[in-house]
Amino acid sequence: MKHYRLIISTFCVLAFFIFFSGIIRHDVNEKNYLSLATEKQFDCVGLIYKDTSASGSCVLISDRFVLSAAHVFIDSDTRPDTMEFNGQIAVNYVNYNHRVTDVTKLYLMFNGQKVKVKNLLLHPNYLDSLTEGSCDIALLELEQPINNITPAKVNTAFDELNSNVVGVGYGASGPANRPDLVSQQNKKIAGENVTDSIGGQKYLGRETLLVCDFDHPTRKDCNKSGSTIPRPLEYICSGGDSGGGLFRQKNNTWELIGICAGSGVDINQLMKTGYYGQTMEWTRVSLFTNWLSLLTR
Repeated sequence: MKHYRLIISTFCVLAFFIFFSGIIRHDVNEKNYLSLATEKQFDCVGLIYKDTSASGSCVLISDRFVLSAAHVFIDSDTRPDTMEFNGQIAVNYVNYNHRVTDVTKLYLMFNGQKVKVKNLLLHPNYLDSLTEGSCDIALLELEQPINNITPAKVNTAFDELNSNVVGVGYGASGPANRPDLVSQQNKKIAGENVTDSIGGQKYLGRETLLVCDFDHPTRKDCNKSGSTIPRPLEYICSGGDSGGGLFRQKNNTWELIGICAGSGVDINQLMKTGYYGQTMEWTRVSLFTNWLSLLTR
């Protein structure tokens, strides 16, 4: 699992960091988010398993190929370390011995269909530095084609800014104002947001990340960029949603514009407003169409 950026003020909420994804508005019933995820255009979003453990999300882009986030497929060993913070000793678990997941351990689930993975290709720029790579995208080739699910159309235009978008993936869920109620259930949840900015490291001369913030329904001190007005099903994703898809509707056609890469966690904001005011980042798929065409032809 990817290490998410932390802006640290206290260790008392560390238990919340790794598991938040599919965090929803506290004033909207979760069933609305679950219902959105069941719409046919999002059947292309699946769940990744390593052996028997759910490990992230993915998106079908042809009958034989699937996109996900590269960091989902980096395995590590863990050792405890101690550090002093505000005069107190805290245990920090450090990952080391990073390696790419053994492809024989992988299988995917799409609407109850189990499919095995034949090949796994992480973007070479990501592999240059593994967990800190700037091109957080992976391509999976299936052992057998999937013929009964319509693949996602991959966006090729660099016009994603200010788009109304829907993110879809599997992971923990809960109300944004109550981090203590968030739990890992691997539900398929879809939520709305707006691509407020584009940033991250550059690849082929363009920034690689689409960035959205989680606006509060009434408070204005949660806005990081763009409009302060939340979408009706505003949400933020991370954790188990890694590798899931960010979609927009353009000319009456749904297209995939991003792959869930991770989130930044501002703990001062978390202590004040819960998950409202946090941001999420999505790898910009329009930058990788040439790479994909070379591998999927």
